[in-house]
Amino acid sequence: MARLIPNIDVDEIDLKPERDVARALVDQLPNNVLVLHSYPWLRPDRNDRTGKVTLIEGEADFLIVWPEMGILVVEVKGGTIKYDADNRGWFRELGSYSKPIKDPFEQARRNSHQIVGLISNRVYGGNSPPFSHGYAVIFPDCIYSGALPPGADAAITLSSNDLSSIADKVARALRQWARTATPYAFSKEELGKVQRAILPAFNILPVLFRTIEEQEERLIRLTDEQIRLLAFLGDNKRVAIEGVAGSGKTMLAKRQAETFAEKGMKTLFVCFNKELANWLKQELPGELDDLVHVHHFHALCAQLCRRAGIGFNPPERNSEHFWKEEAAYLLLDALEFIHEQYDAVVVDEAQDFYPDWWEPLEQLNEAKENGFLYVFYDPAQNLYNDGKVFVPAMGEPFRLPTNCRNTKAISGTCSKILKREIATHPLAPDGVSTEFITEKKHKIPPAIDSMVKQLIAVDKISCSQVVILSPNRFKNSCLNGLNKIGEQKLTFDTSEWRHDEGILFSTIRSFKGLEADIVILVDVVEPGSVEHFGISDLYVACSRAKHILKIVSDRKIEDLIV
Repeated sequence: MARLIPNIDVDEIDLKPERDVARALVDQLPNNVLVLHSYPWLRPDRNDRTGKVTLIEGEADFLIVWPEMGILVVEVKGGTIKYDADNRGWFRELGSYSKPIKDPFEQARRNSHQIVGLISNRVYGGNSPPFSHGYAVIFPDCIYSGALPPGADAAITLSSNDLSSIADKVARALRQWARTATPYAFSKEELGKVQRAILPAFNILPVLFRTIEEQEERLIRLTDEQIRLLAFLGDNKRVAIEGVAGSGKTMLAKRQAETFAEKGMKTLFVCFNKELANWLKQELPGELDDLVHVHHFHALCAQLCRRAGIGFNPPERNSEHFWKEEAAYLLLDALEFIHEQYDAVVVDEAQDFYPDWWEPLEQLNEAKENGFLYVFYDPAQNLYNDGKVFVPAMGEPFRLPTNCRNTKAISGTCSKILKREIATHPLAPDGVSTEFITEKKHKIPPAIDSMVKQLIAVDKISCSQVVILSPNRFKNSCLNGLNKIGEQKLTFDTSEWRHDEGILFSTIRSFKGLEADIVILVDVVEPGSVEHFGISDLYVACSRAKHILKIVSDRKIEDLIV
């Protein structure tokens, strides 16, 4: 039994004449024969009158590839067919009406020349193929008598009588077309090339930037929990919101600050991370600048100390005590000399705030502990307090358990890191699995270089969509010494990165609170094996990726996560 292409049941062929021919061919021809039904071709052709190149199309009813015999194009003319010898005209009889049709032998000839020409160009460098090739016409609903018309021969003219012996008739036609005494048989390699010529491997691959665009539309920014929370916040003065990474805490904090300002309330918006504060300043509506003051905590301390004439001079070495405690004490001192009051205070990244920071923030609130205070935090992202969260007593927190920023694949990686399930919105895209790449240290920079080239040149990703994160500062990272990656500028400036002027390199802790479509995580070691890289750091790093996460290391990090 021959193989029919497309791979369908013969009964699915709509036209009965073609269905009957297909069944005869498939049933009678050997197993290694290909029978292609409705094989289309398309070629450019110059119009002699206009000079314009246009496309000419055609379709062979059947294309038979018989490895031991050759290639035959078969034209099927079903129904009652008539030939007018005086005018060389062909007609199909439709009751009392005769419909002119094309010369079937000319159609078969034209189709054969186009298909064999295609094979010639793709396999034999434009030379005539060595195998037997030609065409035949079959009238499955008719028999014929008399002399054959010009352009026809008995060997290539088949009728309904020939359906029961069609394999013999196809072999006879190919022997008649052969230029040699015996038919030319394809070698295995040659047959493969001919098949690829008529059935080329046309691969349709998703373009990554389009995939990301589609996924971005599906990422649900406001879950049902968040919608309920927005309504809930308006009736409460002191609220704590605890949420997993990607649950929209920063977005809600920003929206709440805007809500306060829209009511005419002077609002202090404080976070831990300097880069997050810079991003929030850019994202807040310009008309609210006078009412919403955005600072990371230490910048707030420095600014108010300067206004109060108090020195704010962190030591170059052993500065940890200064940043954890002394800065907050200096801020309290400054508030005794200046009058700076707010109607509301909004705090993001509160899990990283130290105990002594809350008193000056309460002092900045016009109504002190009775004023509006909104605190957003995620205990799992605690990078500085040894796992302890020092949030003021504000009653039971409102919890946001659903990740609505990351794909399900990335959220799944984060779940494995924390060893607990993180809920994702049911409509969130599945995304692609986290890619773990293990390379020797000296091979990591070229590997990342190739990765970035692929993303930019082939996948059409913008620089502003890619960030390289490391637990280490650049001078201690595997990329130290590079100023370009994947032929793109390597930048440490988030503003340049956002303006698509380079690929950003950042430490994990500096990038906390921000996000990128694609995160490449490098210099990864076993969490806890070095002081500045624990489970929380790995969780924070991975949860920064919205769509694509690649983890590159010289050790099997996947085993540590799973």
